[in-house]
Amino acid sequence: MSKSTSGILILCMLCLVLFLFRIKLSGGIFGFSLIWNLFLAWLPLVFILLAKRVFQKRLFTTSSFNRIIVFGLTFLWLIFFPNSPYIITDLIHLSHLPKNLIWFDSICIFVTALTGLAMGFYSLLIFQNIWNQILGKAITWLALLSSLVMSGFGLYLGRVVRLNSWDIFSNPKAFLVHSWFSLSNPAAIQYTLIFSIVLISLYLSFYYFQKDDRSA
Repeated sequence: MSKSTSGILILCMLCLVLFLFRIKLSGGIFGFSLIWNLFLAWLPLVFILLAKRVFQKRLFTTSSFNRIIVFGLTFLWLIFFPNSPYIITDLIHLSHLPKNLIWFDSICIFVTALTGLAMGFYSLLIFQNIWNQILGKAITWLALLSSLVMSGFGLYLGRVVRLNSWDIFSNPKAFLVHSWFSLSNPAAIQYTLIFSIVLISLYLSFYYFQKDDRSA
C-alpha cells in the first residue's frame, strides 16, 4: 500500500469517527448521505488504480488489448470523478441542521469534502502519470484540464439537475437531454465556470506542492 493511499485511509477513518461521534451527540443517525457520497468518491480512485495496475503489470498478453482496458477504466474514472469534489456542495445542508451542532456539522462536512478532494486529486495524479507515457505531457495536460471543466459541469448536473453518474448507463437518453439543455442555461455556465476555476487552481497547487516535496 502506498503512502498516499494510507493517508487517504486515515482521512476516511477520521470521517467515520466524526460520524459516530455525531450520532452519540445527537442520539440520531447523521451523515448517511455523506457516507454514501464518500463511497462514491472512492470509485474514481479505484478505477484509476486498476488502470495503473493493468498498465504497469501488463496483465494482458497484447499491448493493444492492454490499452483498451486502460482506456475503458479511464473512461469510468472520468464519469465518476465529479463525485470526488461533489461533497463540497453538501455545505448547503448546514442551513437545515440543528443550530446547536452547526459547529460540529461544519467540521464533519469539511473533513469529508477534504477527503473527497484528496482522493480526487490523487486519482488525477495517477491519471496524469499513466497518460503521460501514452499521449505525452502536453496532450495529457489538455485532457486533464478538460476533465476538470467537465467535472465542474458534472457538479451542476448533480447538485442542481439531480443527475447521477450512473444515469449515463441506466438512462442515457434523459442524461443527454438534460445535459444538452443545461448547456444553454446561464446559471449552468456560471456554476461550471466557477467550479472549474476552483478545481483547476486547487489541483495545480496540489501538483506543484507534491512536485516540490519530491525534489526536496
